[in-house]
Formats: sequence, structure tokens, C-alpha cells
Amino acid sequence: MAGFVTHFACADDISSDDTDQQTRIFSEAVVDWPKLEKSASNSAAHFLPAQPSFDWTRPGIMLYGASPTLGKTGPELGLEAVMTLEAPLTAVRTLKPGESVGYGYNWTATQETRMGIVAIGYGDGYPRHAGTGTPAWVGGNRIRLIGRVSMDMLAVDLTGAPDACPGDPVELWGRHVSVDEVAQHAGTIGYELLTGITARVPRLYENSGNAAAGR
Repeated sequence: MAGFVTHFACADDISSDDTDQQTRIFSEAVVDWPKLEKSASNSAAHFLPAQPSFDWTRPGIMLYGASPTLGKTGPELGLEAVMTLEAPLTAVRTLKPGESVGYGYNWTATQETRMGIVAIGYGDGYPRHAGTGTPAWVGGNRIRLIGRVSMDMLAVDLTGAPDACPGDPVELWGRHVSVDEVAQHAGTIGYELLTGITARVPRLYENSGNAAAGR
């Protein structure tokens, strides 16, 4: 089917005038072919006020519930996550003040701390640069990463989840922790995280159409 397509460069930035300019140029370029279909809007353009939709749009990352807009998370835009990355707790230990965690010992306990080891790392596609403070979730409780992410594992502070035990699934991102939050802590964007899960992570697909990835 013949038609016209363009793609916006700055639709994620609601303060930019570039999308208006691109829309105007596109509209002028196709004015002589009124019967041919036209497409311009990516996910981000769906959240721009008064943005023309033309004949059809191309939503992408918003279908995963992640944000296409700078400075906003998916939930803040009313989007619901459909992909969950999770992995089990494999060990729980109590650290004493002065004991350190991970390569480089870049996190040291200042008080007695309940620590958990989660069976996932950058070899699975979890971002290596997601450091101390990056959120995760277990058993109804929000927790945080501590120390450096390793190839096959990472450490979490279980102070806020006193009942968590080995075998419990830890959500690294999904319905309780936005992938956009994790991306901010890792200095990247949700697009990279969602497309970076490696082949060694099993995929489980729910009948509802939601997808889950975990180890």
C-alpha cells in the first residue's frame, strides 16, 4: 500500500518546537496526495497536546508500559507495565558494621544489615551501572540494590523486607518498579533495558498477553 511515513526526532521533549516544525514540513510535502495514507506519530507523540495523528500511528515502547517522554515514568503517564523482569533470592546474610559487598567494596555497611543475593546480573541484561539505591521489589516491599552488579548476581538491602527468604522472587522491574526508574539509576533509558535482556533469560508468556522475563 502506497503512503507517506516520517519519524519524529524530538517528540520525547515536550518543551521542544521541533516536532511542530517536522509536522508542518511533512504536511506541506504530502498535500498533493490527499488520498494516500500518512503516518507520523511514535509513542512520544501520543502525549503531545494538539499533535495531529494523521491516518495511523506507530506506538512502540508505550505498549510495554514504559515512558517515551523525558522526565516521566510510565505510571505517571497512565501506562501499565506488561513486562516483568524477576529473579530469585538465592541467599540471605546479616552483615556487621564495616563489612563490604561486591567488587571494589564500594558499599560498606554502617550498621547491622540484612542482605540478599539475587540470581541475575549484567550477563542477563540487567544494567551493570545500576548501583546502590536502584529500586527492586520483593514480597510486597520495596528494597534497594547495594554494591556493584556482577555478571550473574547482585546484592540487595533487605532491611525493608524482613520476611524475605531464599527462593522468593525479586522484581527488578515490572508492575511495582518502573523500568524507567531503573534506567534513571543506570544512566540510560528504558528502551535499552527492555531490548537488552539476553537469550539465557527464560521468557514466560501469560494468557492475558502480558510477558514476563526472569531467571
